[in-house]
Amino acid sequence: MSTVTIKQEKPEKPAGMPKAAAAAHAAAEPVLTVVRPRRVPLIERPAVREAAASWVRALFPGVIGIVLFLVVWTVIAQNSPNLPGPGKTWVSAVELFSDPFYRKGPNDQGIGWNVLSSLARVGIGFGLAALIGIPLGFMIGRFSFLSAMAAPIISLLKPVSPLAWLPIGLLVFKAANPAAI
Repeated sequence: MSTVTIKQEKPEKPAGMPKAAAAAHAAAEPVLTVVRPRRVPLIERPAVREAAASWVRALFPGVIGIVLFLVVWTVIAQNSPNLPGPGKTWVSAVELFSDPFYRKGPNDQGIGWNVLSSLARVGIGFGLAALIGIPLGFMIGRFSFLSAMAAPIISLLKPVSPLAWLPIGLLVFKAANPAAI
């Protein structure tokens, strides 16, 4: 459906018109002009086309990368008996996530319980780190003597990967939960 704009305009008075003719001209009916905008199809609209093109440019490489990864994975899985393919992995994932909170013993429980246990460890660890680290950081920042005292220890321990602390924690605490925290 097209939009119609109607403009009312008074006819222009020609230059040098006598007064009597000018009065008749002023009383004349306004001229109605119908202006129909040109219909532009959706595809030809530049803003829509640019938005769609940028969306496709952003999405296309990721989709191609995922498809290529799945193809390579399928080819390798067909030639390797120990590696499951994408289809078999999908079926196992659906089975695993279909009942995340089952319990069939201490070593056989759903993934939901494992995720909650990990989140509890992260929460406790972060809470303890904040409880100790924030006041200690304020004190180190406030007192130059403490800063000079802690600088060599921090410089020594800073490059150690966080994953390297887990075996050290297992050695010290002799249990997995305190070491992970």
